[in-house]
Amino acid sequence: MVIPILTAMLLSTKRHIVEQAGGYDGVTLEMFTRIYIEHAGDHGICFEYAVHQCIQERDPAIHPIISSVLEEFCGVKGGAESILFGIEKHGPASVLETAKGALTDDSRVLVGKRGKPARLKPHLENIVRAHNSRIHMERLPSSIRGLWKADLFVGNPGPDRWVGTTLKTNRRDIERAPGLRVALFPEERSKEGPKKDDNLIYCPLPYSGEFMQLFLATFNIVKSIVATKGKQPSRIALVHDDDQTVAKWLVDRSHFPVQGILEALDPLKQPFFLKEQEVVAGSEGNIIATAPIPKTMK
Repeated sequence: MVIPILTAMLLSTKRHIVEQAGGYDGVTLEMFTRIYIEHAGDHGICFEYAVHQCIQERDPAIHPIISSVLEEFCGVKGGAESILFGIEKHGPASVLETAKGALTDDSRVLVGKRGKPARLKPHLENIVRAHNSRIHMERLPSSIRGLWKADLFVGNPGPDRWVGTTLKTNRRDIERAPGLRVALFPEERSKEGPKKDDNLIYCPLPYSGEFMQLFLATFNIVKSIVATKGKQPSRIALVHDDDQTVAKWLVDRSHFPVQGILEALDPLKQPFFLKEQEVVAGSEGNIIATAPIPKTMK
């Protein structure tokens, strides 16, 4: 889990700042901790990236859950795939390039209402621009007028059907919008499975001992290393021995490039991680393509 979090932080840093520090291939972990600027949305960005990659890499903690939601509630079979969207976080140019490359001319977006599903690709530009423009929002079919709020498109390229998906780290922050079909969020105590409320499918992600607990612990480790500028965090910051061990593994390699550290973690990935993709950054550090996320150490 170190890989999605550290990658998201690196690629959300302004490209020109990274270039001054040695570029994406050269910036060391220690240097990265010095140039990284903390933002209020860091937690949400890392959460989205981790969920996206764990869907892509078929993490057994969440992939079966989301695949089941797609099949049971949306009629999409074949297992879940994910397209990163998140306009506000990743930039319009990045979103358009990512989505256009993953969709076909016949890709359709399911909204849970009667009628032929709208083709997604022809509306992409207006969906992206609707984030800041009411004019472009009104150019969209009424059924998908709120799709610019999606963080992911989840579906399967076989049937070529996709659903707008929103991710929130707190269920209370979930907002309905025309076109959004699935809401993913962590739920610590709920024993209920996915449930449809009106037209939105609420899908809690496993917490205790599983995906969210792992994500939160790892996020704390990486943020603690950033806070200490690449030094070993104190026992107060990281109380547990396992967290200290992971932090030490990273700190011992802080003079190496971040990309090299991510590559060193790659062989530790679990057998169910099958895909290989490259990381490509946009002009402002936006994510255009994504790397596999091995479920390593933390």
